[in-house]
Amino acid sequence: MTASYNPYYPDQQAPPAPKGVGIAAMVLGIVSVVLAFIPLIGLLSFLLGPLAVVLGIVAIAKHRGEGQGIAGVVTGAIGTIFAIAGLLITGAFFTSAEDELLRLEEEARSVDPEDEEEVAELEQEVQDQQEEVADERETPEQTGDAAGQGTREDPLPLGETVADDEWEVTVHSVERDADDAIAAENPYNDPAPDGMTYILVNISATYLGEGSDSPMMGVELAYVSSTGETSASYDYIVVTPDSFDDFAELYTGGTETGNVALAVPPDDDGTLRVRLGFLDTTDYFFAASD
Repeated sequence: MTASYNPYYPDQQAPPAPKGVGIAAMVLGIVSVVLAFIPLIGLLSFLLGPLAVVLGIVAIAKHRGEGQGIAGVVTGAIGTIFAIAGLLITGAFFTSAEDELLRLEEEARSVDPEDEEEVAELEQEVQDQQEEVADERETPEQTGDAAGQGTREDPLPLGETVADDEWEVTVHSVERDADDAIAAENPYNDPAPDGMTYILVNISATYLGEGSDSPMMGVELAYVSSTGETSASYDYIVVTPDSFDDFAELYTGGTETGNVALAVPPDDDGTLRVRLGFLDTTDYFFAASD
């Protein structure tokens, strides 16, 4: 009798399900979290975050990389939340700054120019507000124009105009040794610090954006010495002849022109720095003399 032969075939395992959808969800979620902390670019998180959540849910439901899908849902939600929070904080700052500008304008109209204490108090408030705006302003990623002009090494000559999407600024002239002119304009003006002297920089700023805005939110003027030290317009607040009004409300096409005082080292061969923008900023350098 011949024994029957029963061959043994091991159980065949199904191939693992592809994890592409889950991996895509996780990557998009991580990217949305990272971008949420970058001004302007962070707006992409409003697109990438929800997309990561949707792909993550699909991955979980269809078993296409469940672990990665869960990570995508979590990180996508976090990225979206961070982006919303950043937008709300930025909006709150601009609203607060605008309200403060209006308050200072009203207060300036009521200050008695003969009252030294009131004038000093208002000047300090203006200086504090300008410093707060400057602290919030982003460090520029670009210096000069596309041709490489407008850098510290190759500054633009006086009389040139620079612009971004919202502001156009022309630096007309520089008056050196302006201490006497500033002292004559207001007897309560503080003299320049020891080892420094005042200069008067005449500039024009034209608003190109929509609605209205004030130069203080998009234009900053400073002096950079030959040894690299910076003196900004808000470091020393004095009343100048034909003063440039940082708080002026300008509508599209409106222009403010006037003088800005800067405290600089005497006989220094430095440059003027015009910083345009608030979140997306660009620096342009000008010669400080003809």
